[in-house]
Amino acid sequence: MLPEQNGKILEKALEKAAKIICTLKHGYCPMQEPDFKGCPCVCHEDVLPWQCWTLHLRAQAAVA
Repeated sequence: MLPEQNGKILEKALEKAAKIICTLKHGYCPMQEPDFKGCPCVCHEDVLPWQCWTLHLRAQAAVA
């Protein structure tokens, strides 16, 4: 598999995981999480909670 294909697959998987987590958390932003260190994006009405979860998960992966 080509690296760009692998990247697209991983991005889709991350998006799907973020949507599942967001649904399980009743649509709450990751700000409610105890290990949340700060919003990685600028919040406004056009940002959906699952998008914040995607950024939060990316930030957590970078730390690990």
